[in-house]
Amino acid sequence: LSRKLKEAIKGSAESKLAFQNLNETAHPDMVILWEAEEALTHTNRAEDPTAMDIYEVQLEKAPTRKQQELHLLQAQNCPDHLLANPPGQQGAATWLATSLTIEESQISL
Repeated sequence: LSRKLKEAIKGSAESKLAFQNLNETAHPDMVILWEAEEALTHTNRAEDPTAMDIYEVQLEKAPTRKQQELHLLQAQNCPDHLLANPPGQQGAATWLATSLTIEESQISL
């Protein structure tokens, strides 16, 4: 139990530092908005438990490798890039995709 308390204290200190960094770098309007949302949540949490949902982590999923390759290939094939990459020559997206495939093959060996 004593070890867990020490870990919790250390984690709390790290969280405070991260929060301070976020608070200092965030736009002041965003901080005001977050504080208003927090106050509203605390007011409504007894009657509406879903009000606490604002504390859930909301992350956008990163595109998959295939989605990113497709995006790069589409960008590479747009008319602006055709001057830099004449038809029949591989563009940067193709080279990157091929390189990643080779690296993955080497890792799996």
